[in-house]
Amino acid sequence: MENNGKRSSFGFNAQPGLHEYNKKEPEPVIEETTEEAKKEESNEKVSELLKDATVGLARSTRDLVLRILLWYVCYPALLFTTFYMSERYLRIKFEEFTPTQALNAFITLCTGTYYAYYLLTSFINEPADPQAYDDEKPVFFQRIGWYTLYMSFVLYMSNMLNLDTVQNPEIIRLFTIFYLLYLSAVTVFRHFNGQVSKR
Repeated sequence: MENNGKRSSFGFNAQPGLHEYNKKEPEPVIEETTEEAKKEESNEKVSELLKDATVGLARSTRDLVLRILLWYVCYPALLFTTFYMSERYLRIKFEEFTPTQALNAFITLCTGTYYAYYLLTSFINEPADPQAYDDEKPVFFQRIGWYTLYMSFVLYMSNMLNLDTVQNPEIIRLFTIFYLLYLSAVTVFRHFNGQVSKR
């Protein structure tokens, strides 16, 4: 305490230490968001939504095309090939069976039973058990590929893998009848399967 040379006045000669205060960084000034910033933010959100919608539309379109190609083009054609070749082998007398025909009949029977079972049951049971369908989904095209390979071998060994087979009016008529039966049967079974599972 010093009196600074005066008797009547006394005062404190204390100076605060500002070194701690100087160490602190100045707090940032929060600027209020202007209307332009809000517009930019909303434009970014809209562009993100449009991007997500476009990607979602492209993926759903791709899935729809692959689904139609798998279940309404490739699979019924292969199933018809299996039925047609099985019917041909059933008409052949046992004495006329050659080893090649026996091998083709065995391949036709095995591939038709195995792949028709795994693929068709998954497709028909989709409304009742979509989780099982999603689990099987990654191997659908792999199974279709193997099914195509085996049936192509059978047709090649039977001299039927050519344009004459595709342009044969009797085969076209049989395929048309088979395809209509396939569509109606699959639609009915899927519908009733979904109805039963809901109950």
